[in-house]
Amino acid sequence: MTQPRFHRPIPLADLDSVSASNDPVTRSETSHATAALLLGDSRGRRDEAATKRFVELADDIGLEVIAEMWSAAPAVSAPGALWRLYALREWILTAPRELADMFSAGQRRMTDGLGLDEILAGVELPAGPDEVARAIDEILAGAFRGDVVIALLRAAAFVGMCAEGTDSSETATRLRQFAKDLKDAAISHRHGGLD
Repeated sequence: MTQPRFHRPIPLADLDSVSASNDPVTRSETSHATAALLLGDSRGRRDEAATKRFVELADDIGLEVIAEMWSAAPAVSAPGALWRLYALREWILTAPRELADMFSAGQRRMTDGLGLDEILAGVELPAGPDEVARAIDEILAGAFRGDVVIALLRAAAFVGMCAEGTDSSETATRLRQFAKDLKDAAISHRHGGLD
């Protein structure tokens, strides 16, 4: 019989220090520490209840708290990537029909058949409000189960498809940058540089 492996406890990040500190170094360190705790090295070891709590974190503590912790972080960093995933989830939850329509329009414009981005995004077709909401929750859950690269690439594919589906050139430009940020974070994480 093998003995269970014991691990040193992981110190909990002080979330109050994020808003209390005006020191940019302290804010950055806390931002990275909280993101690292959520992403961790779960590789299938995180239970479903914890994963669900992390997916719904913005629902529980408010997107404003997450924004305060992570929105100033560089796009290619753990807190920056998580901020973008939570911001995308919030956008989908507040405007599911708009995002479903943009995704569907992008799908029609980009392919005659099934395209790579469409497959990678993993949105159930036809893409309606419920399907895009389910997809972002699955993407976040994947990140918290250890599939960070896949989660970020799926989110990038979804956002990229929406960029092709909007009639606003300004929105398309912003969404293409958003998709690029997510893809760059995925590549960085794949090469061990997303901290």
